Amino acid sequence: MNPHALRVLEYGQIRDILASYAATPLGRALVAGLEPMLGLADIRVRLSEAAEMGELIKIARLPLSGFKDVASEVRALAAGGRPAEPELLYDVLELLRGSLALKEALSRQPEAFPALTRIAAGLADLPSLRQGIDRAVDPREGIRDDCTKKLQLLRRELRQLRESIRERIGRKLADPRLHKAFQGEGIKFKNDRYLLPVKADYRQWVAGVIRDRSHTGGTLYIEPEDLILEGDRLLERIDDERAEVQLILWEFTRAVLAEENRFVENQHLIALADLAYAKACYAQAFGLSIPEIHDPREEGDFLLELRQARHPYLLWLNRDQRRDRRDPGLEEARAKVVPLDVRLGDPSRLLIITGPNTGGKTVVLKTIGLNLLMALSGMPIAAEAGSKAPLVSNLFADIGDEQSIEQSLSTFSAHLAQIVEILKVGDASALVLLDELGAGTDPLEGAALATALLDWFYRNDWKAIITTHLGSLKEFAYLHEGAENAAMLFDPETLKPTYRMAMGIPGSSHALEIARRMGVNAEIAGAAEERMREIQAPTEEVIEKMMSSHRQMEKERRRMQRLRQRAQGERRAAEADREEAAAERAAWRQEAEILADQAVRAAREKLLAFLPKLQGVPKALQPVVEELRWTVELLLAGTPLGERREEFARSLKKEDEVYVPKFRERCKVRKVNKSERVVTVLLNGIVTDVKFDDISWLDGKNE
Repeated sequence: MNPHALRVLEYGQIRDILASYAATPLGRALVAGLEPMLGLADIRVRLSEAAEMGELIKIARLPLSGFKDVASEVRALAAGGRPAEPELLYDVLELLRGSLALKEALSRQPEAFPALTRIAAGLADLPSLRQGIDRAVDPREGIRDDCTKKLQLLRRELRQLRESIRERIGRKLADPRLHKAFQGEGIKFKNDRYLLPVKADYRQWVAGVIRDRSHTGGTLYIEPEDLILEGDRLLERIDDERAEVQLILWEFTRAVLAEENRFVENQHLIALADLAYAKACYAQAFGLSIPEIHDPREEGDFLLELRQARHPYLLWLNRDQRRDRRDPGLEEARAKVVPLDVRLGDPSRLLIITGPNTGGKTVVLKTIGLNLLMALSGMPIAAEAGSKAPLVSNLFADIGDEQSIEQSLSTFSAHLAQIVEILKVGDASALVLLDELGAGTDPLEGAALATALLDWFYRNDWKAIITTHLGSLKEFAYLHEGAENAAMLFDPETLKPTYRMAMGIPGSSHALEIARRMGVNAEIAGAAEERMREIQAPTEEVIEKMMSSHRQMEKERRRMQRLRQRAQGERRAAEADREEAAAERAAWRQEAEILADQAVRAAREKLLAFLPKLQGVPKALQPVVEELRWTVELLLAGTPLGERREEFARSLKKEDEVYVPKFRERCKVRKVNKSERVVTVLLNGIVTDVKFDDISWLDGKNE
């Protein structure tokens, strides 16, 4: 995409806004490199991910936190020729844990979220590495003692040695006979040796080896003679322990390096998920919508149609900065940014926008261009649902005052330089946005050049939207079937622009009206008006009639919109009433089911209490008693809740979790005995049998 267009349309600011909604450094890095795409399939995939993420985060919290760029550290590790530190291994563990959690979150509803499920499918779980690091590495202490049997024995011996040495050297330090010989700083541990702080003048009082001195030389750090052998043994065991840790670290390092590509891919997919998350959060905060994308080269005519589009960066600037960016005061911001409806293509491929100075023509171009760039980047756009964006090969924009002192270019020359560049590299599949075409030079020459350029665009089937002050360009659309006018509206009473755009009519600069209101001499103003009537009386008459017609249509449109909003409100109220009635029926049904279940459960308990009294019946009647007992057992299964519980219990598998109300615990299933209607569960480490009637599919949180 043309870099100049990205700059003048302020695409970088939109990237910065989007990055603020990303949850991870991986996502923010992906946003920083975001650019409009040229592949229709890629754009649609990114838009689908954003749309699905918007729905997913309404019903679930996404586990997107704690992810670091582990892949870069692993690449550095491969080049450095050293083993991984425990901190890196723990980062690897966090990446694998996070990848697994994200995989589960994105793939819970594959039918509802197919695009997110595809991301989840690519996230690799490495259970052996994940579990191995989890067993071996502690985030605070490094390699765990019980990682290997040898390390466990070495560290046990080290603890014993250190305790023995500290105790013996502590006794020397506490010896009252040597009290005068010691400084008051206590035992010093240096280079893995325990040392006594001895005043230099009392060196002869303590037998041992001097291992260190203070800066002044007034204190000697001595290892007592009777502790040297034990100190040497401590050093040997420390070396052995370090060697064993190094072996462990190298073993994990080789395992990590073998999976480097998996880490790279996982991080890319996590970043994609975070990118979709950022788009969804941004869209929810500012009321953005998913556009429809089509390729004119494959799917019919070129069509750019934006409905109630707003400038997205202006929306951001007009947010309430005192509020959280997820709730920026959307309605207030939207009220400050005037929306526009624009259509280019099918059949018009040239749009000429005219109107008064400071009337909003430049903002219109930026609104169109920036929303198109966002759509082609797979982002929701600041327009109503149903907006359509074409896949273009490039987007060119010449907007604003491009004069350059360094290159000695005037405003006109700078605009011309951009147009020359566009004509060199553009084609009919691109879109061109030109601001104030023909301005900055003699009006007649500027108009002639602008008309010739429009004619060239028309003959070569180029698509362009231009703004201009030149009145003669308004006539171009009347003379060419594939061109259309649009006007920036102006309030003749207040002499202020409304910043609204009307398709299908040309605008006026209203210069003479403004001049008269500002106090220009009446004779001069009158002469100017007479001259204007001589030059373009017919054109102005047509324009005025069209403006009057448009005002009437706008009035009717607002009336219809109010009627539509009223009808929508009434429909929503009716839907709310229906939902409330349905909720009440569901509550009554649930209450009835619970009452029936409780009544049957009470009757069952009474019958079960009576059955032991029938144990003494004749042997011939024992089958009848057993059948009665079994019938009583099945009483609860016949209620609506019982049928649901029975179906739930029979569907359980090993490792599923169930809630047992009488224990108020969630338990893991170990076995299901369907013939006996018993579920064997693990309750606080104890294997326990629970009847079907005593389990629930609920989680017990609201109990």
